[in-house]
Parts: sequence; structure tokens; C-alpha cells
Amino acid sequence: MAYGKPGRKSKGARELLGTRPPVDLAAEARRRADELGLSINDYLLRLLAEDLGRPEYVPIPIDPTRMELPIPAA
Repeated sequence: MAYGKPGRKSKGARELLGTRPPVDLAAEARRRADELGLSINDYLLRLLAEDLGRPEYVPIPIDPTRMELPIPAA
């Protein structure tokens, strides 16, 4: 018997792109991602998608009305 909603739909095949920005720039990027309700990965993906004119890859922000349930330590 299944409970709740099914897991998140797969985003498909992915490739890791890495960068090491200066600490102050990384902090600003993390703050901006938080403001937009995005993970840092989704924020950087958004920047790439917008710059390259690929709107189909712009991630959808996290729904702020959904609460994360705490997972107790085992």
C-alpha cells in the first residue's frame, strides 16, 4: 500500500559543471538563491538557461507553502 505522493519526477540525464568563485561572490549567490526560493544548483542552472536562451531549463522555485518535515535521528 502506497502512502503520500510519489517522489519528485526525474530531471533526466545531468552533467556536473564546477566552479570555485571568490568567497564573497559565492555568499552573494547563495543569498540570491535563497531570496528566489532556489537551491544554489537551481539558481546557477537558471543563470545558464537564461544566458543561453533556453527557457525550458529554467527551474521552478520551491513552493514556500510546503513545509519540510523534520526527520528524527535514529
